[in-house]
Amino acid sequence: MEYFKPTLLSASHRPELISNESLLIQQVHIGLYEGKHKLDQYQDGVCYLTTHRIIYVDYSRPLEYSIELSLSVIQDVENYNGFLRSSPKIILNLNPASLNNQASLVNTTPSANVWACPICFFSNKASTDICELCGVRKQQQQQQQQQQQLISTPTNEDQDSSVCTLCTFKNHPSMVQCEMCGADLPKVIVPSPSIPNNSSIIPVQIRLSFRHGGHSSFLSKLKQALSTKQWEKKEMKSPNSSRSTTPVIRGVGISAIEDRIKKTSLEANETMTNAFQDLDKLMMKATEMVKLAESISNKLSKDSDNKEMSTLRTHLLNLGVTSPVTKGTAGSIYHQELARELADFLGKLYEKEDEVKSLTDIYCLFNRARGVELISPEDLHKASQQFESLKLPFRLRKFPSGLLVIQSIHMDDNIAANRILKHVKEHGGLLTALQLADIENLALAVAEEQLFVTERMGLLCRDEGPAGLTFYENLFLVSSS
Repeated sequence: MEYFKPTLLSASHRPELISNESLLIQQVHIGLYEGKHKLDQYQDGVCYLTTHRIIYVDYSRPLEYSIELSLSVIQDVENYNGFLRSSPKIILNLNPASLNNQASLVNTTPSANVWACPICFFSNKASTDICELCGVRKQQQQQQQQQQQLISTPTNEDQDSSVCTLCTFKNHPSMVQCEMCGADLPKVIVPSPSIPNNSSIIPVQIRLSFRHGGHSSFLSKLKQALSTKQWEKKEMKSPNSSRSTTPVIRGVGISAIEDRIKKTSLEANETMTNAFQDLDKLMMKATEMVKLAESISNKLSKDSDNKEMSTLRTHLLNLGVTSPVTKGTAGSIYHQELARELADFLGKLYEKEDEVKSLTDIYCLFNRARGVELISPEDLHKASQQFESLKLPFRLRKFPSGLLVIQSIHMDDNIAANRILKHVKEHGGLLTALQLADIENLALAVAEEQLFVTERMGLLCRDEGPAGLTFYENLFLVSSS
C-alpha cells in the first residue's frame, strides 16, 4: 500500500510522537483490511490515534509489523456496525491525489487463501464458492471484471450506475455501495474532452476492524482530529519572534558573550515565572517547559561527574511527560500502556543499569512528571506488575520486610553485595544504613535492605548497640578462606 510507512517506536514499543503531536485514543485487538481483503500480518495489534497519524503496533512482532498512516490522506470516514459474526469497522476513504506522491514502503499483499463476502464481509476459504455465513455465491471476480470493463471503456452515453449488479436495486446516484445488499456499485467514468482518459483514479479504502469493541469512541476522536487538522498548524512562535526584522548588531568579545548569556537566563526565568502563576498558564507553557528542561539536561550531561549537576539533571528530566497515558485514551489496556510509559520514564531517570528505587519514590517522581494527570498508588502497582509480561527492562521486587522497589533487570544481588563490601572497606571496615544511603543515593529503607541482603550472603556481620545498627566486614569468612 502506498499510504502506509514504517513507524518509530520507543524502547517499550510505544510510538514516538513528533513535535506538536498528542495522543488522542488507543484501542486493542485491531485488524487492517485493504478494501475487503484481510491483511494477514496486521490482524492483532494496538491502534493509536494521534492528532497527526493512525499508528498500528503489532502484538507479536512490533518491530517488523508496525506502520502508520497520515491523517492528511484521509478524505472521509464511514462507519460499519457489524453483521452477525462480522466485526464493526471504520472505513477510511483515502484521497487518491495525495497517494501519488508517496512511495510504497510496506508490503501488504492481500491473502490469496481467503475471499470476503460482498454482503456480510465474512472471510471464506478460497476453495468455497458459497459464503459460509450468509450463503451468497462468490461474485468477487465477476465484479472486478465488470468494473475494469467500465473503467477501461470510455463512453459519452448516459448510463445508470446506481443499479446494483447483484440484487438490481436502484440506489441514490451518490451511493458507493448498494443500500440493500452492500455490494460495490459500478462506476462509469465519462472522460471530459479536456482531460485525458489516463487521469482517472480508482478510490482506495482502508478498514479498521474492532474485534473487542471501542469503535464508537475511536470514530468520534477520529472525526474530531480530521476536523481540527492539527497537522496543518505550525507551532506558536514566541512574541519576540514577531517583532521587527531589523538587523541586530551583535557585539564581540567577552562582554558580548556575557550579555547574551544574561539575556538567555532572563528569558528562561521569565518563562518559568509565567508558567507557575496559575494552572492554566502552566498547561499552556507545558511543552515549552519540557523542551527547556531537555535542552538544559543535554548541556549538563557532559559534566556527569559533578554530583550537584547530576542531581539537577535528574530534576530537569522529571519536569514533564509530554503525552501522559490516561484511562480515557487507553481504555482496557490502561495498565499496559502505563507500564510502557513508566519504563520510558525510568530509562531516563536511572543513571546506572543496576539502579533500584522504592515504589514510594517512583510514585512521587512519576506523578510530578505527569503534571495534573495524577495516578493512584494502586494503578502504579498494577502497572509495575506488567513489566515482566511486556518484556520491559525493569522488575517489581518485594523484600522480606514488605518493602516494594522497582529495579533494573541488570540488578544482581552479587554485584550489589560486592559493591557494598567495597564501601565498607573504604570506610574503615564499618558502615551504617545512613552512610550507604548517602553514598549510593538510595532511600534509607532500600539501603537497609541492601545491607541485610549482603549480610545473608555472609559478607557482613552486624553489631546492634546503643548507637544503632552497624555492619562490619565478616573477618571470619576472610580467615577461613
